[in-house]
Amino acid sequence: MAKKVKPNAEAIANAEDAIVLVSRQVKFTVTEYPISVYVERFENDDTGRFFVPEYQRNLAWHPRQQSEFIESLLVGLPIPFLFFYQTTDGRMEIVDGSQRMRAMRAFLKDNLRLSDLVLVPELNGFSFNDLPQDRRNKLEDVTIRTIVLDPSTDAATRAEMFARINKSGTVANEAEIRRGSLPGPVTDLIRQLAEDAQFEAATPMSQKIIDQREREELVTRFFAYLDGWDHPDGRFPNYRDRPKKYLYDYLKRANDQALDNPAIIDEMRAEFHRMLFKVNDLFSFGFRKTSNANTVPRVRFEAISTGTALALRENPAIEHSQEVVAQRMLDRSFDKIVVSDGANVRSKLEGRIDLVRSILVEP
Repeated sequence: MAKKVKPNAEAIANAEDAIVLVSRQVKFTVTEYPISVYVERFENDDTGRFFVPEYQRNLAWHPRQQSEFIESLLVGLPIPFLFFYQTTDGRMEIVDGSQRMRAMRAFLKDNLRLSDLVLVPELNGFSFNDLPQDRRNKLEDVTIRTIVLDPSTDAATRAEMFARINKSGTVANEAEIRRGSLPGPVTDLIRQLAEDAQFEAATPMSQKIIDQREREELVTRFFAYLDGWDHPDGRFPNYRDRPKKYLYDYLKRANDQALDNPAIIDEMRAEFHRMLFKVNDLFSFGFRKTSNANTVPRVRFEAISTGTALALRENPAIEHSQEVVAQRMLDRSFDKIVVSDGANVRSKLEGRIDLVRSILVEP
């Protein structure tokens, strides 16, 4: 490995001069407008007072993404700053935020019906004019902060800013959204179990995936599908091949139940650990497909974890050799069943869980 050379005084001075030079090119002010003003000044993408630059024209959110953003505005979730550049003629080039601007315009102009919402699914199918007048007024008055770049900011700097914002920015994933919007005892338990040393050892994955809270996603799916298997309202009530909403509804309900009956938390923790111990005991590679696999696919984890827990509910004293379990999985084409194609279809979810359950309860 080459030896690192510490910068000398001249290099440090040159770096400082370069920082000062570039920083002079990035001057800005911060302002704030209500949504109604943004929409009024954004009649279309290219000729309004606010306009979308050429390098962003082909980018477009689909209706679900637009709906989720409008939902965020309606319920008061924090909204990231918009970035504008004021041209010499006083117009505003949208450096970052064109998709949010388009979503606001589409909804307020009654060109968008909300769909696929999770936080307030009761709003699905609504257009702006379907809302009562007071709610329309409140939405129009919501303000969003905007950073306005000075006219002295050159085109290259603006384009680079857009590229960096959209390359380095991250969107909250489903596990993060649930953790933030559904605090409670079960949410806390899921986080604790995701950080359990034994579970970490059983679910190898990259640091990037870990940082995206994939283990919390796996634990949530385990409890949600286990809870929905023998539910009084039928198996996986209201699932509709949409795990995102199903998991959200489950966690909301589970937190409420645990607040009423705190003993549930200890029972859930104990059942999770029993399942984890038995998976290590019965499956040669645990949740993995091979001994050196460094990932755990969700479909495989769902089948093995939930199926094992269900089998233990039927027979807590299950005893099989790993060879017997492996042969049964091979005979029933388990690896061909736990594939991502159509993985969220309800019948396939039930099928792969029940396959593992039946393999283990069989004498």
